[in-house]
Amino acid sequence: MRIFYKSPSGKSELWTTDLDSVLVGRQLPPSPGHLDLKDVKVSARHARLTLEDGAYFVEDLDSTNGTWIGRKRIKGKARLEAGTEVRVGQTTLSLEGDSGSSPAPEPPPCDPAATPDGPPREVVDARQPLPDLFLAGASLEAARLRLESVYDLSGALGEIDNLESLAASLLGHLFKAFPAAARSGHSGFLVGEDLVLKAFRPDDQPPTCSLTLARHVRDQKKGCLWDVDAPGTIERSASLMDLGVQSAMYVPLIWKGEVLGVLYLDASSREAAFDIDDLRLMQVMATQAAMFVKNLSLQQVLQREAVVKSRLLAQFPRPIAERLARQPARMAVVSERVEAVTILFADVRGFTKLAAGMEPEIVVQMLNDMFHDLTPIVLRRSGTVDKYMGDAVLAVFGSPDPDGRQWEHAVLAGLEMQEALDRLAAGRWKGKSPFRIGVGVHTGPVIHGFVGAPERMEYTVIGSTINTASRYCAAAGPGEVLISPETYARLHQSVDAEYPPREIETKHEGKLKAYRIKGWKGPVPEP
Repeated sequence: MRIFYKSPSGKSELWTTDLDSVLVGRQLPPSPGHLDLKDVKVSARHARLTLEDGAYFVEDLDSTNGTWIGRKRIKGKARLEAGTEVRVGQTTLSLEGDSGSSPAPEPPPCDPAATPDGPPREVVDARQPLPDLFLAGASLEAARLRLESVYDLSGALGEIDNLESLAASLLGHLFKAFPAAARSGHSGFLVGEDLVLKAFRPDDQPPTCSLTLARHVRDQKKGCLWDVDAPGTIERSASLMDLGVQSAMYVPLIWKGEVLGVLYLDASSREAAFDIDDLRLMQVMATQAAMFVKNLSLQQVLQREAVVKSRLLAQFPRPIAERLARQPARMAVVSERVEAVTILFADVRGFTKLAAGMEPEIVVQMLNDMFHDLTPIVLRRSGTVDKYMGDAVLAVFGSPDPDGRQWEHAVLAGLEMQEALDRLAAGRWKGKSPFRIGVGVHTGPVIHGFVGAPERMEYTVIGSTINTASRYCAAAGPGEVLISPETYARLHQSVDAEYPPREIETKHEGKLKAYRIKGWKGPVPEP
């Protein structure tokens, strides 16, 4: 068999074998009959490809994300024609006979010639000047609607002074411009190079965004229209089809060539399906909003530098304070500010009452048992145990070394901690009153460094992020893992969260939204 496969990164490769049966999966041991794919959406044993009496077959092996032929998810075994594309996870496969030649290179994803047998894919170049976006292919009525929508949006965004409010206002005006989609659709705003989900509507339902499409428009700098029935769509996203999405638009927010984020809007009914005029209108709104996003970012940098300068002037001579203030990442001489660190708090529920009815030696022994089992979990997930505080542990992910998977590691560590406590209750603690812990996870900026006297310097983290994480821990019940919206925004496609999210009351921060994590979607990633 000759198997051509295209990985999630877009790289195409040829894999051959003399065998008539091939197991497709992830982290498979080396073997002539194993096709090992570097795709986190692929299960360990995902599917099997076979050649039987000159015919190709594919069989799904109860994979988490399914095996797809076109838009259809197969059950069991299905016959294939040579050259038919099969999708597993985010990887596409096609089979050729021994005498077959390599398939022609795929055109760029937004190339109108990509599907000569279907209608052209609808795209809008986001780098066009605003006047061109207003007038491109527009009737007088379409141009008027675009102008009116952008005028309303500009007036609303002009008074906003933070990104959260800007995102909420932008999504509100998006639904206002597309009222048919507002009745059954979803929208969202992803920001930054990592496409963090800053806001989504409605927020009492799971978000419906396709990160594949979001990355696509970010990289291509072109707004794209996706439709479930059009053979010329950008990508037949299984995640969108599973959610019942019929039509969707994804557009980048671009300012002077820089992509600041991605905006999406989808519809679950055919009556609200979008067309090219809708895509142009949405791109105009996104381009206008990009100016406000960039301006807000610059304002926040200047404000932070002013605050830092005023604080440093009380400790250092003016030349040194001004130099430090111009380096936003350096917030103090002996420490460093890190913009994204994930904090995990875990402590025993009802510890004081439990300890009062137990012998001191048993209490200490059970605490030692607990920390003995919990500490390796943190370390294995690339975390740092900052400190133990009586019956609680504070762990840090993403510091002192950066970690692009810190939120994933922290949440998985929290879930594995709960499993470890269950094992202790059934094992060493059998017959005793077992400890149950609540876990809280939050992502945000901290100051980290080594603090203390010269004779005893200890690494620690400082900042309001730690206090906020402790609030989520305090609100978590026995056996629960609660995470903040800042952490959930980075993991919404990977975790199974309880909806609607909870609201927890705090003394100083007010009401906070909290997501209870029920489990992990699909195979649990290795550290």
